[in-house]
Amino acid sequence: MKAKSLLTFCVAVALIIVSWGAMAQTRCSTDSLGNSTCRDSDGNTTRGSTDSLGNTTWRDSNGNTTRGSTDSLGNTTLRDSNGNTTRGSTDSLGNTTWRDSNGNTTRGSTDSLGNTTFRDSNGNTTRCSTDSLGNTTCR
Repeated sequence: MKAKSLLTFCVAVALIIVSWGAMAQTRCSTDSLGNSTCRDSDGNTTRGSTDSLGNTTWRDSNGNTTRGSTDSLGNTTLRDSNGNTTRGSTDSLGNTTWRDSNGNTTRGSTDSLGNTTFRDSNGNTTRCSTDSLGNTTCR
């Protein structure tokens, strides 16, 4: 998975966890075709894929869809089927900032071991790590 795809993947996972309303443990894996599947401990499933143009589509087990794209400047936009929009950018230090259409902000950073931590403006924290098999776990 490319670095930008991985970033979009991690952010989508973090946003999915927040949208489910609970900080349930979530595990994600990606198959050989680049399709991702995330399942949380409550039984929710989200599947994602990226097309040849780099656009990402996520669909959850409730029928909700989120589409993501990245412009030439590296800014990412996520739009869901409910009309919500989240925009993200990365600074020169690799820190990401995401703002949604409701005014919420989520900031993310990755440590030297590759663990990513997201903190939102409501005080919620999500930590993600990827094991040697490529499985990502967020808590």
